[in-house]
Amino acid sequence: MPVVFVHGVNNRIEDPDYAEGVACKSKFLKSLLLPKLGQDSAKVLMSFPYWGGEGVKFRWNQASVPVGSKDVEALALGTSGADSANAEIWLEEARFHHGAHGVNLGQLSKTKGFATAIDLVWDTASVLLKSDQDYDDLLEGYAASMAYATAHPVPAWAFQEPFLSNDEFIDRLMAEIGPYRAAKMTGKPAESLGLSNRFRALRETISRLAKAPNDAASALAIGLMRKSAHAKASRFLGDVFIYLDKRGTVDAPGEIITDVLEKLRAAEAAKQIGDDKLIVIGHSLGGVIMYDVLTHFAPDVKVEVFVTVGSQVALFEEMALYRISAKEFPADPKRDRLESPVNIARWLNIYDTNDVFSFRAETVFNGVDDYRFDTGYGLLDAHGGYFARPSFYKRLAIRLTQED
Repeated sequence: MPVVFVHGVNNRIEDPDYAEGVACKSKFLKSLLLPKLGQDSAKVLMSFPYWGGEGVKFRWNQASVPVGSKDVEALALGTSGADSANAEIWLEEARFHHGAHGVNLGQLSKTKGFATAIDLVWDTASVLLKSDQDYDDLLEGYAASMAYATAHPVPAWAFQEPFLSNDEFIDRLMAEIGPYRAAKMTGKPAESLGLSNRFRALRETISRLAKAPNDAASALAIGLMRKSAHAKASRFLGDVFIYLDKRGTVDAPGEIITDVLEKLRAAEAAKQIGDDKLIVIGHSLGGVIMYDVLTHFAPDVKVEVFVTVGSQVALFEEMALYRISAKEFPADPKRDRLESPVNIARWLNIYDTNDVFSFRAETVFNGVDDYRFDTGYGLLDAHGGYFARPSFYKRLAIRLTQED
């Protein structure tokens, strides 16, 4: 079962988090998704075609990006920059926490289920991982937690009132999952989880979910955040424009199409008898690129599972931007749908309503299933937040193992 993952915009190999992101996705796909599909991860060809090097280049190095409140005089006289910055900080914190000013893991267990609380713990741990840390311990702990939750779906300690504090909840969870760790597989002693340092930070982060967002940050931090958002947005748009302008034709494909198509053909060639399914995952513009490839540049390639995540496939079709797009409007937009490409056996489209760059697909295409996933991130980070959460892969595996 070859797997091809096509990245979206804002990916550059020189960025410090690019290699870490590929490693994270590879590790999670092999550990949390493929085994659920009955695949031996060691034998699966995993391909991550990189096209970011052909993306947009800025002639003035993004000098047009605003830096913050101090770089240019404000239009409104008498406005307090500090007050404005503090208000922005509060809003960003509120967005990040979805306005939940009292999230308690015990309360969450009672209202949404113990497994949901477990997902929150490990999704938060995943976000805290740094480039010099490995995901093996996290995956081991997550698997042990899932095994424990299966054996104890309603543990009394998690539901008792008054509820445990979040720190107490995590400490108790760590103690309970010890016997469920795959010690024989890892060769590690069962009493050592290997996450002590990370869990100190995890406990602090989880504890913040129970507090209103009133901790202070500097106006400089807000300025840098704004600059980062502007830079990402400009590169997002730039990558889109470059792709559309330079994708080329079937007879003369552009460099982005050539790079992606080479990896796709290699994955197709890696199919084997009894293991002849090809999975293609496209994030953001990666989904758009793959749709263009599968419908115009390589319609002969058969894909058993096509997963678009945080993507704009249907939006681009609404604007008739694909090579195969018809220019006329549908007679009845409320009912008329395009058929899913014949060379795609199953298509899942995943979006987050907090991700302003993600869109539905089944409202434009027949033969595609939309699923909503809450990344837990605010507006600025939701677009890249899907693949950092172990629960995303778990839920995707469940959907893929269901009947079409």
